[in-house]
Amino acid sequence: MKKIILLALTALMMVGCLSKRDSNGVPYDVHVIDSCEYIDGGHAYGLGHKGNCRFCKERRQKEFEELVIKLKEK
Repeated sequence: MKKIILLALTALMMVGCLSKRDSNGVPYDVHVIDSCEYIDGGHAYGLGHKGNCRFCKERRQKEFEELVIKLKEK
């Protein structure tokens, strides 16, 4: 009996880890394309840009630093 419960628990944990889910329980996947992260909902057409991916954050920070340097030169 203990083995069956352990097997069932393990199977449920594995199934739960197959895909990420949003707050409504809808599964989604994250794809990295050209150093940006995009969300694929599966049921919708196309991909949506996350907007908060670390690659874009690093790019924005670099652009901001370059802008500050240019403004200080003036």
